[in-house]
Amino acid sequence: MGFFSAENKIVQLLDIFFDYMLLLFLSLLFSVPIITIGPASAAKYYTAMKIARGESPNVIRAFLKSFRENFRQGLVLEGIAGIGILILGVDWYIILHTNFGLASYVLLSVIAVATLIALFIGTYFFALLARFHAGTFRIVKCAFLIGIGKFWAGILLAVCNLIVPILCLAWSLYAPFIWLIAGALLLNAKSHLLVMVLRRFENEG
Repeated sequence: MGFFSAENKIVQLLDIFFDYMLLLFLSLLFSVPIITIGPASAAKYYTAMKIARGESPNVIRAFLKSFRENFRQGLVLEGIAGIGILILGVDWYIILHTNFGLASYVLLSVIAVATLIALFIGTYFFALLARFHAGTFRIVKCAFLIGIGKFWAGILLAVCNLIVPILCLAWSLYAPFIWLIAGALLLNAKSHLLVMVLRRFENEG
């Protein structure tokens, strides 16, 4: 068996790695209009989880299929996420620029907890849309239940989401390479984690 044989484990791993890199390019390209970030995110997770389950999908075909099917609902979920971010942003601005006395510490704690919960819920929005055929309200409800019930997974996913931006800011000269290489590795890790969490959620629910 030669090195470039399809049965070679190293070649298989490289093939998967390049699939994730292609998926990153597609999600970036389809997110350029900004308003399509939601459908593009759903398509990214749909394809990534298929790769993680070992289904060996055609990346471009799978991405486009999910993008078309989840376009409208992806826009709605993106709008909900945008409203949530706006509300939390206003709350943070008020609490940081207004003196409420001793109540400031209480309000700060409440907003911090609300932000953390919103971050965990938002993490599952588009993965759930990619995985299940369900109404928007049910997706939001399931995202809340998973975000609270699988707290540890939410922390890991949040860390994965923060690593690439932090590395890109720290080494801005190499940002494109960091985004591509580290982003592909972390997308691999996130997709496997999401597959595990959603499978357990299906079994429990």
